[in-house]
Amino acid sequence: MGPLEGVRVLDLTWFHQGGYSTVILADLGAEIIKVERPGVGDPGRQIGRFVKDGATIVPYFIAHDRGKKSITVDLQHPEGKALIERLVPTVDVLVHNFRPGVMERLGLAYEDLRPLNPGLIYASASAYGERGPLREQPGFDIVGQARGGLMSVTGTEESGPLPAGAMVADHTGAMFLAQGITAALYHKARTGEGQALDVSLYGTVMCLQSWEINQYSITGNLPPKSGRGHQLNRGLWGSFQCADGKWLVLAGMGGERFNRFVELAGLKERLESDPALSTPEGRMRDRDRLWRVVEEGMRSRPRDEWLRLFAKHDIIVAPVQDYAEVLEDEQAWANDYLVRVEHPEAGELRIVGTPIHMSGTPAGNFALPPELGQHTEEVLLATGFTWEDLTRLREAGAI
Repeated sequence: MGPLEGVRVLDLTWFHQGGYSTVILADLGAEIIKVERPGVGDPGRQIGRFVKDGATIVPYFIAHDRGKKSITVDLQHPEGKALIERLVPTVDVLVHNFRPGVMERLGLAYEDLRPLNPGLIYASASAYGERGPLREQPGFDIVGQARGGLMSVTGTEESGPLPAGAMVADHTGAMFLAQGITAALYHKARTGEGQALDVSLYGTVMCLQSWEINQYSITGNLPPKSGRGHQLNRGLWGSFQCADGKWLVLAGMGGERFNRFVELAGLKERLESDPALSTPEGRMRDRDRLWRVVEEGMRSRPRDEWLRLFAKHDIIVAPVQDYAEVLEDEQAWANDYLVRVEHPEAGELRIVGTPIHMSGTPAGNFALPPELGQHTEEVLLATGFTWEDLTRLREAGAI
């Protein structure tokens, strides 16, 4: 039984940020009722469709909608809107990621629904936030990375700005949204009061860089490109290629740890004989020169040999793993960061689990995502609708 057992969430989200926020809540035990358009469903059901052993599987939809229930409702149909209004008093949370103004036009804004459920937590995932000149503009992950400043420090001077290799704005925005919802649930448990909250991609990316943006704001010095390391960690902090073409990362190389590293890597004499690199201050000033020397050293042995040697001597090191290596990583399986689920047609699937571990109320709801509208009858009948109501709503096109 998860810590959010008994919490009921009406999920009007689609795509990344909103969808993954409710997956987090589902992992923690909440009941998620996903509302989808009749006959069409969430567009995520179509992204990257893949046929495995004759079964059609959508990895994207598994990532963003596992563990939920699905009902179909046309929000633009008057009876569909009335149906949502009837569901609202039965839930604790409503989550959506329509751009600001859409829910108002549908008559489903917080001000419209609050009288139906004063304890309602009304959570919005947006591109730019609720206020300001951009409030109604749409956005996706890369927009947040770009406007929030992250892409200004990625890549190299030659490559130009590069987005991260994962949807970091969307997924971190989802985490902040889920955190805001759980905080609002705690407040509601103490006071009975609901409230509205918003998390944006733009604000999320800025928070991801609180140190880096503060550094510029206070010093006035724009940072260089981060390249294979970090723009403000000027020492030995980055990725290096080894003799077998594989890569590793090194970090935290100060004081005695750095001395141990150069001994193990056979670089002591080389660094001591170079006036520019013989002192900590010099190595901080000329990071590129230091990196060239270290990479030459790393190319003298294969990666796994370095990993074993460095780990034995408390050097902070890790392999740069591709997804194939991640899926075979014993550490990931030991912590349920990866889990196995059974697909009714394709058999066993290996999917990403949750990083949240709790001793008393363990997280984890690793059911596959629902079929479109799979739970419409179950949810609506439990809400007080009759079979006659469902027939009429279907004939009207509302569900």
